[in-house]
Amino acid sequence: MAAIREYAIGEVISLLSGEHPDVTISKIRTLEDEGLVSPTRTPTGYRSFDDADVDRLRWILQQQREHQWSLEQLRGRLDEPGFDPRDELEERSMQGPLPVPSLFDHAEPEDTDDEPAVPSTPETPAKAPKPRRSPSKSASAVGSSASMTAGELAGAVGESIHFINQLDRLGLIEGLRTDNGSVYGEDSLLIAKAAASLTSAGLEVRHLRMYRVAADREAGILAQLKSAQLRKGGAAGDSARADLRDLADHGDRIRRAILHRELGVPLDG
Repeated sequence: MAAIREYAIGEVISLLSGEHPDVTISKIRTLEDEGLVSPTRTPTGYRSFDDADVDRLRWILQQQREHQWSLEQLRGRLDEPGFDPRDELEERSMQGPLPVPSLFDHAEPEDTDDEPAVPSTPETPAKAPKPRRSPSKSASAVGSSASMTAGELAGAVGESIHFINQLDRLGLIEGLRTDNGSVYGEDSLLIAKAAASLTSAGLEVRHLRMYRVAADREAGILAQLKSAQLRKGGAAGDSARADLRDLADHGDRIRRAILHRELGVPLDG
């Protein structure tokens, strides 16, 4: 029996971007919030997609691009008894092979702070997508690193719950949805503390979205660069993940060096 392949969200972007160059992490998250796709969670709270999830996303993006289907139309079709989006994808593939994702064969999205999450429901900082509960996102999926409620996170940071909700709505932190609300992990605590320092210095919360946009783009490009190795798994996958850590470190050095140059302030250490 073949092992089930699992993909992180950056790897999913890599798999889909050849056919759908405008796909973003925010778009996939919105589709998840709307209940159109339900990835599982790792013990540490990260999303994990399998081949069926990727095919489901591929079908959804195809209908949005070619037929401008609304979320309700998509939901209605997906909820039909016996419907499997892979059947339609297989019929389409008879016309010829799908394009292979490439790092260099599609245009970069425009640099904008109000990039639409999905064509029919533009994402804006002022309004969060309507959450839809999924059985895969239950309390049993919460790992030890995702254990703080919004109130506990707010207390640890010294800010209000409203502040935490703003960070969540902008995608800067990510709570694991449970039947009793959202819980947050160590990454969220780190980001929330940094965000609190930045806002206390005069930045507005909405300005912090530039970090989300930059991280999404970097993650998508780096994951695409290593996508072939990541899909192989085993030693090749482990090597690719180690390479990704090194590449992220190199990118951080470039960013800090540029800030140093532009601001004239040493940013070492």
